[in-house]
Amino acid sequence: MLKLIDVEYGIGERILFSAVGLNVNQSDRFGLVGANGTGKTTLLRIIKGDFSPTSGSVERMKGLSIGYLPQDEIVLRGNRLIEEVLREYNARIEDIVQVRDALSLQPRSNELLRKLEYAEDRFNRLGGYEYENEAHRILHGLGFDADDINKPVQQFSSGWQMRVVLARILLNKPGLLLLDEPTNHLDIESIEWLEGYLQRFKGAMIVVSHDRYFLDKVLRSAQGVFGILEIDFGLFRKYRTGYSGYLHESIQRKQHLIQKAKNQEREIAEIKDFIVRNRANKSKAGIVKSREKFLERMARVQIEQERRKIRVRFPVEEVFSQRLVALHRLNKQYDRKSILRDLDLTVNKGDRIALIGKNGAGKSTLCRIIAGQEAPTAGRVWASEKLKVNTFSHEIMLGLDPRKSVIETVAEYLPADIAQNIRSYLGFFLFSGDDVFKEVRVLSGGEKTRLVILKSMLLPSNLLILDEPTFHLDLDSVEAVRNAIGQYPGTVILVTHDRDIIASFANRVLELKSGKLYDYPGNYEYYLSKRKTVERKKPSKEPESNGRRETPFERIKKQIALKKERRHKLQGSFSKNTIVNNPTRARKIFEEYQRLADEIEDLEKTIG
Repeated sequence: MLKLIDVEYGIGERILFSAVGLNVNQSDRFGLVGANGTGKTTLLRIIKGDFSPTSGSVERMKGLSIGYLPQDEIVLRGNRLIEEVLREYNARIEDIVQVRDALSLQPRSNELLRKLEYAEDRFNRLGGYEYENEAHRILHGLGFDADDINKPVQQFSSGWQMRVVLARILLNKPGLLLLDEPTNHLDIESIEWLEGYLQRFKGAMIVVSHDRYFLDKVLRSAQGVFGILEIDFGLFRKYRTGYSGYLHESIQRKQHLIQKAKNQEREIAEIKDFIVRNRANKSKAGIVKSREKFLERMARVQIEQERRKIRVRFPVEEVFSQRLVALHRLNKQYDRKSILRDLDLTVNKGDRIALIGKNGAGKSTLCRIIAGQEAPTAGRVWASEKLKVNTFSHEIMLGLDPRKSVIETVAEYLPADIAQNIRSYLGFFLFSGDDVFKEVRVLSGGEKTRLVILKSMLLPSNLLILDEPTFHLDLDSVEAVRNAIGQYPGTVILVTHDRDIIASFANRVLELKSGKLYDYPGNYEYYLSKRKTVERKKPSKEPESNGRRETPFERIKKQIALKKERRHKLQGSFSKNTIVNNPTRARKIFEEYQRLADEIEDLEKTIG
């Protein structure tokens, strides 16, 4: 299906990666990992054909369809949501209609009959008339509501436009999926849906992701070969395991390398000692010369550079009150739209809270209210007199001075006793050497994120609120943020879709759903075991009693069922020879099919 042979890619004198060799067959799955800037996205685009390698070659099976989801650079305009997702579907229907129109003028044309057979075969392989239903299922799984279906795509944010493109890619079932950080813009509910969908996916895939849960679940459901592909300091390595196994094997490999280097140094020392002791011995001159040449030719074992393990303690403002913040009957509206409704919450000293919920549920709004940065529409907010809150959000990054250096940005306003250890804190957040003197304007998005998080954690506080701190971070940076949160001694409220971080730190999970807050006083495993309780507590509908009058809702449901039954019969008639060979009748049936689809959609909207 796909073969990479000794692929290398360089920019000027810098080699991003070299000696990349890979075979991808149907149903194989690989996770592609590495620090930001190592070339993961570049490798995906070489596979897709957007870039050519500096050297080496890429062989693709003839007719291989590739679905590529970029990490960013998605700008959609012009179409409604459903039109954008059904682009290929509508194009193939149009192909069929055009060929049938031509056949009505030349009914004996063998060439047109072959074209019709080919067009219908492509259409059926895409999913046929079930394609549209599948489109709605995928859009719903990715978080779109019925009201979104006919919205112009330009009305959606960049994150939701990414979901539109992802829906279109999944719908077209390519032979090879290339996904670059597909979970970045998704909430936990959508991530779990995507996991389930990809576990059932029949094709091959290569996924770039920092989500350990996601990679493990998706890779291990492969029917073919699966593994981790690593780009590290220009080197390309393959591991035949999932992500958790990769972490273990990577540590073992490095330990083996260190031991190998020690053994080599011991061997070198012994040879040098022999040479020194026997240099003046003419009878051993040949052996000495031989061993000197051996040392010259010896390939030295290169030990990979390890980051320094730095232990730090973040400053905390002492607070004696057990209650830090209390919200009572809190409501929040924007443009008369209710975001938070009758919400009660107490944040206690020592809480390690994971705040989760769908995108747009109001998580960021709640964080700003707790932090005192935004007022509620109604309700009361109480805060301890000694409360000192520090926050991180991506909006804060916009306020950074682009001309200041990393060290200047972090050291600003810090107390002297903290500022004197600033290099240790910077090292903990992966800023070392000359990196600390870089100006903010040249930093990547991930570096700016780390910088703002560090700055917020160094100012003394007792409540830290972090809103999506791992967004667009690579695995090393995610690990640095995880360690920092673990070592912070105060109370934490964390908004994240990274389930691995939630599982590692949370002792309380808050879920925002339809404006309401559900409190799970335990770790992430407790939340997973209890989250269905709320649904089970909803009262069940009473069975219909005999002789009861039919409600408008029930009448609409019956109309939908009848129209779906008629549409299903029409769908079955498309393959009949009497229809295929009669273009005029085929068009009429197709038009009725489309009309029924529109009517069903309109009726379903009326009942939500």
